[in-house]
Amino acid sequence: MKNLNIDFKWIGASTWILKVGDLKIACDPILCDINTIIDLKFFKTKRRTKPQFVNSDFDAIDVWLLTHNHSDHIDELGMSKISSSSKVYSHKNLKPWFANRSLENVSFMNWTDKIHTNSNGYEIEIEAITCVHGSNYISSILCGGVNGYWIKIKKDGQSLEIYVTGDTINHSKMKKHIKERKADILIPNMGGGGLDKFGGPFSYTADLLKDTVTITRPSVILPVHHTSFSLFKEPIEELYKWNDDRIIEFGEGQTINLQEHIFKNNIGFTSKI
Repeated sequence: MKNLNIDFKWIGASTWILKVGDLKIACDPILCDINTIIDLKFFKTKRRTKPQFVNSDFDAIDVWLLTHNHSDHIDELGMSKISSSSKVYSHKNLKPWFANRSLENVSFMNWTDKIHTNSNGYEIEIEAITCVHGSNYISSILCGGVNGYWIKIKKDGQSLEIYVTGDTINHSKMKKHIKERKADILIPNMGGGGLDKFGGPFSYTADLLKDTVTITRPSVILPVHHTSFSLFKEPIEELYKWNDDRIIEFGEGQTINLQEHIFKNNIGFTSKI
């Protein structure tokens, strides 16, 4: 999709917006203000930074991806930004959030489920990918279910593949699910969430991400889910130490034009049709 403009904006935490030409995809709207205390049942976390957005950022979102029901991934303000006209793909544990809303455009997905849809002339395939949200059996059960997502976007003879990891660690079930795939864009949830807690970490550290990068061979890596909450224990600088040109450094509220990065590093998306 070399002729399409591709922009990425990180709102903060796990919330981001990806624009591929006329197509807008957003993820996990957690928009609570700085210093908000969130109760995660077994411990609490504090928002360190203010989410960086303007209301227009959420206009005309074609696709929303909701990974799971933890309160550091979705809140009432975030939920209010999801238009009834958007197509929503969600883990089933978020059903209570839609109790008083229309379910016409909401799909609750189990791992390996695939859904095909069209939007603004783009063919889109969304697959729910296995996540293991804890570093031992007990913590992964207590943390509950999470979806990652593999998105294939096709238009004009070209294809773009995006892997949204969700909250997961480097587990054999997840690695088996993504085996022999190639991601153009990898959006990993970093931060080593709960690194100091029983059964932690609950999300990638830089070291845990290595196998996923080896398997999926991404062209671009856009790390999110770090810094914003006190739960996130590993500084993102640990990932930057890789000195890998595929990793883009950016802050909350910053919009990254991926074309600029792609051309600078002589990376291109491959025509696959």
